[in-house]
Amino acid sequence: MRRSRWKGSEIEDMLRELPKLKDDRTKAEVYARIHDKKKKKHWIPLFAGVASLFLMVVLASSFIIEKKGTTSREDSGSSGKLSLSESKEMADLERKDTSNQEKPSEDKQEAQEFSSNQAKIESKDKFLEMEPRKGEKEKTFEQAIYQDDLKNASIITMGVPDDQMNFIVPISIKLKHHDESDTLNQLVNQMSDIDEAQYGLSDYFPLDIKISQGNDINTAHIDFPEKSQLLAEDTLFLHSMEETLSYNNIEKMTFSTEGKQGARFAHAGYLKEVDIPHQKKRTYLLYQRDESSPRFLVPSNMGYRDFEEALQAGKGEADIEGISPAIPHDLKWERISSNGDLVTIHLSDQAFIENSEETLQALEAILFIAKDFGFEKVKFENAPIEEVGQLNLTEDIMVPEAPNQVN
Repeated sequence: MRRSRWKGSEIEDMLRELPKLKDDRTKAEVYARIHDKKKKKHWIPLFAGVASLFLMVVLASSFIIEKKGTTSREDSGSSGKLSLSESKEMADLERKDTSNQEKPSEDKQEAQEFSSNQAKIESKDKFLEMEPRKGEKEKTFEQAIYQDDLKNASIITMGVPDDQMNFIVPISIKLKHHDESDTLNQLVNQMSDIDEAQYGLSDYFPLDIKISQGNDINTAHIDFPEKSQLLAEDTLFLHSMEETLSYNNIEKMTFSTEGKQGARFAHAGYLKEVDIPHQKKRTYLLYQRDESSPRFLVPSNMGYRDFEEALQAGKGEADIEGISPAIPHDLKWERISSNGDLVTIHLSDQAFIENSEETLQALEAILFIAKDFGFEKVKFENAPIEEVGQLNLTEDIMVPEAPNQVN
């Protein structure tokens, strides 16, 4: 190392030559001064730390705001500036997000309650759509019964007079399958149970007669009391029983009075038996007593020469209360042809057919008219649609078994 050029004695001599310094402060003043300097040294680091923290907060806030602004501008770049309402909605959403983060459990519970209530409402709506309201009568047309409907069931049909006793309205009830030998007993039971008033019909059944099987399964025997009112009102009675028994595979009625063969009717005279025709060549109309009653297909009281004439008659207006055409005028055809048990109706290009209840009524009226003329199948050619209800218009349609199902 380099040695100093000053000697110790020289340095001491130089210090002695310096002027003397004198401190007039007391010890208390010196200690107080030192204490104040120490306090200042403690506050300086604290102030510096607070200032640094504040600066960091400001910088961080600026960064976050800048980032949000950039995102908003990017999201709205394709649509321009946000409107006042949109800005307000964004602010509301941000407040909601903050509120949702603060109360996640409450929102979750509310969401679950809302979902549960919504499910109950939807379930109730579906139930109301599927089930008619209690106490409210069904106003829709009852469809016919077809052979496919009778795989595990059978039918009982009753010919009930309308409320003015002008027509006989066939009412059909589908039952669980029963032995054909028991058909007449089932018929008598249904005559006792039916409530005609709910269908807008006359209170006609039960009758003061005894019905039993005749000499064979296709014959019904009817025994009258000596002075039965039905013998005096024989026209209505005979029409009602013919309509009733024809749908139940009965081909003949035999009569007795108090067990004695034959019965004397006021208009038909003395009769022992009557054959039941199954091809009466009638048209079909619609019957409805009032708006609260259902609409039924009803056969006419007169026959027609041929099938097309009967079809055209189905469009006719009847000057009878409650009776209206079953076939609309805009359901037009160009020609009709037949081959054995099949009749083909060539529809016009202007024929109006839609998948509706009214059109289904009209087509089923045509099917029953065909049945009354002995046809078993009907073909609709040039139909504008393929299906009406359960009827497939692209295929041959089997005529129904019975009209106006009420159960």
